[in-house]
Amino acid sequence: MKNVVVFIAFTVLLSCYTKISSQTDFKNKDILLSEIYTKFSDNRHDYAATADEARDTILNRFKKTLLTTLSNHESATIPFDLLAKTIHVTTSKDKKLRIFSWNELNGGTWHIYNSAYQYNENNKSFSGFLRLENDSTQNPLFTDIIHFEIEDIEPNKYLVKGYGTHGSRQDFYVYRLLSFSDGKILDCNKCFDGKDKLVFEKSRANKTKPIFDTKTKQISYPEMVPSLKDGEDTGFTEQSGKIIMLNYENGTFVNLNN
Repeated sequence: MKNVVVFIAFTVLLSCYTKISSQTDFKNKDILLSEIYTKFSDNRHDYAATADEARDTILNRFKKTLLTTLSNHESATIPFDLLAKTIHVTTSKDKKLRIFSWNELNGGTWHIYNSAYQYNENNKSFSGFLRLENDSTQNPLFTDIIHFEIEDIEPNKYLVKGYGTHGSRQDFYVYRLLSFSDGKILDCNKCFDGKDKLVFEKSRANKTKPIFDTKTKQISYPEMVPSLKDGEDTGFTEQSGKIIMLNYENGTFVNLNN
């Protein structure tokens, strides 16, 4: 009996030690990822193809380390506090989905953003990129965003809001409705008034933005129309005075103005 008690005590202690050791390892990963991205930022103008410390080499190291880390389920409870000081990290209310967004361009008015996700389900973690730049069915320009807001709109279904800018004094907001199947991320199919994404483009001087009401599950935003000067299109837009409202019904956002 004494030997059984000793064995159980040893097993418990070993389990606690393993857990503490694992948490320490991933806290060190947090430090490492923060250091790599900071180094990338410091070398963002260095495009030397043969240099080990060139910006692209460091950036690829960061992305590879991040995806490898997020694919390990033991990292799911690590807050990545240090990394969150250098890039944007947002988490769903159910704690299943986290999105990590960062800037890959070295400056200017066109920002190249990229994002990775970690999805946790059934004691497993899945990770990948959200930018979808290699998917011919997607427009990479409008997944080129910082994903900064997640709404748990249904169990295991998430309304994700992002922001991007491609210069020319223009910027845009994007809503995506994400779900997961067999560990793979899926954009909804024609769920925003017949489109896969809601894209709201405007001039940067216009501070308006689309808003999601969590109680009514409704997205609202001002209608934008071409801005004219002396009857000529200026290439910019302005508010028409009309508010567009999309209401969430049976898995899709329906335009209430139609």
